[in-house]
Amino acid sequence: MLAVLAGMAPTYAGTVVTPAYVAPTYATPDLVVAATDSISFAHWNPHWQCFTGHPSCAANTTAALSNLLSATGLDFANVVELEAASFTPPPGYAAIAPIQSCGDDWDTLFYNTKRWTRLVERSGCMFDDRSFAAGVFQSRRDPSLVLTVIGAHYPQTLDASTHAYAQASANLSGVLRQLGANRTVLLADTNTEGPDAAAASASHNGVNRTNAQILADLGLRPAASATAPPAAPLFRGCCYSDGFSWQGDRIIANFGSVAASRTLFDPAPGWAAFAGSEFHKGVSLTLRLQ
Repeated sequence: MLAVLAGMAPTYAGTVVTPAYVAPTYATPDLVVAATDSISFAHWNPHWQCFTGHPSCAANTTAALSNLLSATGLDFANVVELEAASFTPPPGYAAIAPIQSCGDDWDTLFYNTKRWTRLVERSGCMFDDRSFAAGVFQSRRDPSLVLTVIGAHYPQTLDASTHAYAQASANLSGVLRQLGANRTVLLADTNTEGPDAAAASASHNGVNRTNAQILADLGLRPAASATAPPAAPLFRGCCYSDGFSWQGDRIIANFGSVAASRTLFDPAPGWAAFAGSEFHKGVSLTLRLQ
């Protein structure tokens, strides 16, 4: 059984390195910025190829992320495979696991320090070379509001015989139990599509889970619950090389209600277009507390 790496994430004290190519600001879609009765989230996987021999993609990705955070005032953002060790978030944001935390894999969780106090953090492996970053946060506006936010990069699940999804879910569930998770939001590239996608295309058959089933697999919701949890609608976000035919990127909560949700970087920006690009579109969710 894979050992889950738990403990405090390393402190990052890097400096900003100005790239030779200065990326223009990428206009992001309007988001519904969280009011006093709501919380805003985003999830995105620009994918590692962007940072390997493609300086335009790398510079534009970090500029787009800075703009996404600073222009919208998001509460939380999870970014998978942001392989830019010199990246520093805008003022008012901090990160859990800003460097690779499981082999060569990266999952970085950003949070708004003006609105949230981090109480506990964990990062490490949820499966072989697949990372997670999680934290328990207390609202500065309402100290009675405490929630767990977990970002994750699931293993590939098309081959159900590997049991990768089940093992990864069990490991992540163990982390959530350690954190004492109650109100929880999952921001993840689940590499797992819903049953409808499998029914529509035989090539998408594998481990296929609904949002409700994913939360139940993590121990965040009763398996017998008949209602769908608050979540961003499934969307075709992966990957550039596949014509965006896969629906694995998700934001799912076990509390609240959906105020708004949008697909980010849609249409895909031109700087993500290169041979072998596996760039994903992103997704946002504004969660109403009441």
